[in-house]
Amino acid sequence: MTTPPRHSVLRKIAARRSRLRHAAAHPMGGSGVTGSTPQPHTLARLAALGSPRRLTQRELQVLHLVATGETDQGIADRLYLSRRTINCHVANILAKLDVPSRTAAVMSAARIGLL
Repeated sequence: MTTPPRHSVLRKIAARRSRLRHAAAHPMGGSGVTGSTPQPHTLARLAALGSPRRLTQRELQVLHLVATGETDQGIADRLYLSRRTINCHVANILAKLDVPSRTAAVMSAARIGLL
């Protein structure tokens, strides 16, 4: 027999669900990125990409900053991350969009409506 979950566990689960609902409703909310708001239909476009190629919220933030011409170090400074982390995000973006360069990623993202 299993024991029922404790009240504190249920509160934590409810809080997490609430945060997830809020994050889904406001995909770029509280990101600290100024001047790079995604179009309202961005989540629908991401869903069209299919799950193996879906960009994370952080990758979308990085992609928007790449589109403005920021360097990896500039993006790292704005998002308070390391340059190496940004480099990994850019590499993931290139792989998911199946493109060879940052410019091609921006062009592809604009074509499919991510920018």
